[in-house]
Amino acid sequence: MRRHEAGVLLTMTMRRFLDEAVKLAVGVTVIFRRPGLLLHAGVPGLVLLMLSLAKPAAAQEEMDCLMCHGDESLTTTDSTGREHSLFVTPGHLENSVHAGFDCVTCHADVTEIPHAEKLAPAACQTCHEDAVADLAESVHGLPQIADAPTCSDCHGSHDIRLRADTLSWVNPKQLAFTCGRCHADPAIVKKYHIPIRDPLTAYNRSVHGRLTLAGVDSAATCSSCHGSHKILDANNPASLVFHFNIPKTCAQCHQTVAAEYTASVHGAAVARGMRASPVCTDCHTEHAIESPAVASAPTSARNVAVETCGRCHASTRLTEKYGLRTERVSTFTDSYHGLALRSGQLSAANCGSCHGVHNILPSSDPRSMINPDNLVQTCGQCHPNASANFARGPVHFTEDEREGRVVAVVRTIYLSLIIVLIGGMLLHNGLDFIRKSKHVLRRG
Repeated sequence: MRRHEAGVLLTMTMRRFLDEAVKLAVGVTVIFRRPGLLLHAGVPGLVLLMLSLAKPAAAQEEMDCLMCHGDESLTTTDSTGREHSLFVTPGHLENSVHAGFDCVTCHADVTEIPHAEKLAPAACQTCHEDAVADLAESVHGLPQIADAPTCSDCHGSHDIRLRADTLSWVNPKQLAFTCGRCHADPAIVKKYHIPIRDPLTAYNRSVHGRLTLAGVDSAATCSSCHGSHKILDANNPASLVFHFNIPKTCAQCHQTVAAEYTASVHGAAVARGMRASPVCTDCHTEHAIESPAVASAPTSARNVAVETCGRCHASTRLTEKYGLRTERVSTFTDSYHGLALRSGQLSAANCGSCHGVHNILPSSDPRSMINPDNLVQTCGQCHPNASANFARGPVHFTEDEREGRVVAVVRTIYLSLIIVLIGGMLLHNGLDFIRKSKHVLRRG
């Protein structure tokens, strides 16, 4: 037995001896003051009287625990070598949802003091059976993850507070940082081959992260998209972040947008099980979701054509596989609208201006913004005086598409003028350079 434990045991023994002595003294005093009591109650009644005068058992047990756990230097080391403090004070429990609980309510395997060196985890399942069962089924319950988080890693140990308490580890303001203790730890990310290296930084700069830190409790946090206890791998069809479940997950907050998406050509393809069809995260990213008004967002006016729509509609593999029309992105970037956007004129039309954002439909659908019957209205968003003739002009015009005779004549004249003007300028400058060079050589 170590010196510290021996000292504690001796102190506890002395204290218990003094407690028993106090009980005895109180009992004897009562008997002397009321000698008739012994005749009426008998010896068993006297014993009960003396026990009732003693301190509550729970308080006594708590004091017993604090004899050791009141030592600030008391620590333990887990299987990964990380050191954890075992220091506990009544103050830790004061604001906890478990305030008033006995120590042995959670540490049920403590039946004697000193207790065994290794104790079972706190018996959370006694009261939270469903949550513990969900955790066991989650990625955090996989047996091969030796240092997977336990209940106390996310909720705290003795200072567990209500989720609404801003000091709670699972309060919306704190949750990302709680998850980030592992998911932003390079060593853990590397050890378990977690594909996303630092979701915490990405989340904190996202629109969701900024709203959460601003105190908007309804903004999405980690648990909003991944679940709280039953967090499953993204490849699990039951996961909230499984590809085909993502629209439904986002719909928890974005019902109107989700309804438009579900009715769109992309949503219909996803409903048919087409994995290549985009869901919310394909366009908005996963953790670093930003407003389209932010220049760096993939959905901003400057980026949406090439960076977002272009990933599929400029892909040779996808356009061939699904029979999509080719060169849709390149013909846009070379158009007046595309050139204007590249020059910084963000009010110029982009893909979403004409096709819609979430409500993208084929041109054959009467509801589509690019249905022939709706083109005047669509173009009229930017060109108030747009007529039917204005809207009839081709947009995604390619070399292999036939152009009108007038357009062909104008194009030929235009190209000829470019050749004549630029060629003439080069010829003039070249001849002038030669003439001046000869003059200099003659003088030299």
